[in-house]
Amino acid sequence: MQKFWIPSESVSGMRLLAGMLGLAAAYVLAARLGFWMAGFMHPGVSAIWPASGVALAALVLFGRRLWPGLLLGAFIANWIDLQWSAALVIGVGNTLEAVLAVWLLNRFDTFHSSLERVRDVIKLALFAAPIACLVGAAVGMVALAMAGQLPDEQLWRMGWNWWLGDISGFLLFAPPIMVGWHAWRSGKYSAPSVETGAVLALMLILTSLPIIGLDIPPGLNGGHYLLFVFVIWAALRLGLLATTLITLCAAVLAIAPTLMNNGALVDYVAYPLLVNLQIMLIMIALSGLLVGAAIAERKLAEWRLDQLARFDPLTGLANRAAFQEYLDHVTAHAQRHGGNVALLYLDLDHFKNINDTLGHQTGDELLRIVAARIKAGVRNEDYVARLGGDEFTVLVVGNQAARAAASVAQKILETLNEPINLLGRDYIMSASIGISALRGSVTTTGGTTVLDDAQELMRQADTAMYRAKRQHGGFLYFNSSMNVAGKRQLSLESGLRRALEHHEFELYYQPKIHIVKDHITGVEALLRWRHPRSGIIGSDRFIADIEATNLIEPVGEWALRAACQQMATWCRAGLNGQRVAVNLSARQFAQPDLLLVVDQILQETGLPASKLELEISETTAMSNASQALKILTAFKQRGVHLCIDSFGTGYSSMSYLKRFPIDAIKIDQSFIHALESDNDAATVVSAIIQLAHSMNIIVIAEGVETTGQRDFLVQHDCDEIQGFLYSMPLPAEDYAELFGQHAQA
Repeated sequence: MQKFWIPSESVSGMRLLAGMLGLAAAYVLAARLGFWMAGFMHPGVSAIWPASGVALAALVLFGRRLWPGLLLGAFIANWIDLQWSAALVIGVGNTLEAVLAVWLLNRFDTFHSSLERVRDVIKLALFAAPIACLVGAAVGMVALAMAGQLPDEQLWRMGWNWWLGDISGFLLFAPPIMVGWHAWRSGKYSAPSVETGAVLALMLILTSLPIIGLDIPPGLNGGHYLLFVFVIWAALRLGLLATTLITLCAAVLAIAPTLMNNGALVDYVAYPLLVNLQIMLIMIALSGLLVGAAIAERKLAEWRLDQLARFDPLTGLANRAAFQEYLDHVTAHAQRHGGNVALLYLDLDHFKNINDTLGHQTGDELLRIVAARIKAGVRNEDYVARLGGDEFTVLVVGNQAARAAASVAQKILETLNEPINLLGRDYIMSASIGISALRGSVTTTGGTTVLDDAQELMRQADTAMYRAKRQHGGFLYFNSSMNVAGKRQLSLESGLRRALEHHEFELYYQPKIHIVKDHITGVEALLRWRHPRSGIIGSDRFIADIEATNLIEPVGEWALRAACQQMATWCRAGLNGQRVAVNLSARQFAQPDLLLVVDQILQETGLPASKLELEISETTAMSNASQALKILTAFKQRGVHLCIDSFGTGYSSMSYLKRFPIDAIKIDQSFIHALESDNDAATVVSAIIQLAHSMNIIVIAEGVETTGQRDFLVQHDCDEIQGFLYSMPLPAEDYAELFGQHAQA
C-alpha cells in the first residue's frame, strides 16, 4: 500500500480550518438559543446572549486566529432572520467584540483563563466585557437601524438590553467553558460531588415551591436574592468549576419564572423587568466569580507557601523540614507495624572546587543536574530530598528496603559518573553515600524493646557517609564499629580544641640541605602535639582532623606566627643564611584576609619577608588557578618566597605553572621513596627536575632516606633535599645546634 506523507504545515492548516468550522457551528447553536429566548423576552433582544460567551472562550483558549470561524458563525446565525447585509454587519460586530475583549484582557498583563485570580475576574467583568460588548451592541444597533428593523424610539432601550445581554453571556457562559477546559487539561476534573447535587436540588426546590411568607419567585421583585445563597455556597465550598456551573443553573432558574405565566410561555416582557433581570444575572455571576476566585487565589497562595516551606527552590526536591517530617512518619510506622526503612545520605565529592573555580551560579546549575539524576536513578516509591549545600538523602521503604538500598546507591553513582557539561567542558562527579537501615520491631529481647528512631537513623547514615568519603567515595552501610570510630573522632576533636586552648601545640624543624654544597638553606616548620598522656604526636595523625574542622585557621595562624617568631629569634642570634617554610592549608589559602594576616605577623615579629617561605600544595594552587595567581603575585611583591608542595600528585596546568611567581617546587615524597624500585617514578622525578630548571625554579626533594635516593638526585641535578637521611624534625634548641654545624661558611 502506498503511503502518503503530509507536511506538518498542512496538518496545522487542516487543524486550524477544523477549529474555525467547529467554532462557527458552536456559535450558530448558541445564537439560536439566544434568539429563542429573545422571542419571549423582548422583540429581537435576548436577556442572555450565550454566543458571546462561547466566542470569547474559544478565542481565549485557542487563539484569535479562529476569528474567521467566529465571523462565519455569526453571519449564518443572523442571516436566518435578517437580510444578508445586516447579518454581515452584525457578524462583524460580534467578531470585533470577541477579538477586542481578548486584546483588552491581555492589555496590561497576561490573562489567566483559569480565573484563579481576583484581578482576572475584575479584568473580565469590569473592564473587557463592558468595553467590548459596548462596541458589539453599537454595531448591532446601527445594523438593525439601517435595515429598518428597529424603530427609532426603541434604539436606546434595545441598545441597553443588547449590551447587558452580551455581558451576561460573557460572565455566564465563558467562565464554565474556560475553567472546565483547564480542569480537563490538568487532570483535576472529577465527577460532581454529593454536595454539588445537594446544592442544585435545593435550588430547584426553592424556586419551584411556594415560599412561606415570601410569595416571590426568583427573578421577580427581588426574589432572585434567594439564588445568591447557593452561588456563594458553591464558591466557598465546591471550587471554581462547580461555582460557574451552579451560577449558570441559577441564571436559568431566575429566567424561567420570567418566561412563564401560569405554565405558558409569555409573548413579551416589559423593559423595566428585563433590565432588572439582566442586572440581576450579571450580579449573580460576578458575585460567584469573585468569591470563587478569591478562595482559589488564597488556596494557591497557601500552596505556594507550603511549597516554599517544604521544597527546595533550587532543585524542586523536598527540603530538610519536609524530609524530617516524612522520616519521622515512616520510622514511627515501621516501629508500630514492622517493616524496613533504609536511609541513603549522599554528599558530592569535591563540590567546593566547582564552586570556587567556576562560580556559585555554575555550582547551582550542577546541583540542579545532580538532583535530576538522583531522582532519575531511584524508584518511583523512593523519597528524595536535598538537605542543603551538596547533601542529599533518599529514603527507601519496604520489606526489602535494606537490600534495595544498595542497588539504589549503585544506580545513583552510575548516573553521576556520566559527564556533566558546564561552561563548555565535561566534568565527572562522584559522591560518597552512607546507608543506615531500620528494621522496625515491637518485639522484646531480654525484656528490652529494641526501637530505632529517625534521629539515630540520620546519625548512622551520616557517620557511614563520612567513612565512605575517607575511603574516596562509593557507598558504605553503617555498622557498629563505626560508632567506636565516631566516638574516637569526637574525642580527638575535643582534644585538639583543648590543645589549642592549653598551648599543647609545638613546632619542630627539619632542615633543607643544598645537595652539592652540603649546607642548610632553610628549614620547614612542622606541627607537633604534646599530648598530656600520649606524649609527642606527629601531624600525620591529626592534621586531617584539624583541616576538617574550623580549627585549621586558628591553628594555622598560630603556627605561622610561632615559626616567624622563632626565625626572627635565630636571626638576632646570628643564625643567618636560611629561611623558614610554613605550610598553608587549602582553607587558609582561601581566607579573604590571608595577606593581611601575614603582613601583621611579619610586622609583629620583625621578620623580613625574604626570610619566610610559604608552601601550598599543587592541588590547592590549581583548584582556582586565577585566584591563586593573584594571591601568589601579591606575596611575591612583598618579597616572600613561594614553594609548590607535593608536586606531581595534583593536576598542574603547565601554562599556569609558568605564570605562577614561584621560587621552588617540592617533589612529593611518594616519588622519592620509589626511586630505587620503580623506573616510572625515576622517569617522573627526572622530568620534573628538567622542567623546573628550564623555568629557573629550584627543585627540592622531600622524604630522602637512603644514600641511593640521594645519589640519584645528585646525578640528575636536584637542588635541595630534605629527609631523615640528614635529620628528622627537631625541637628549636636542637635544630639551632645542628644549624651551627652545617651553616654556610
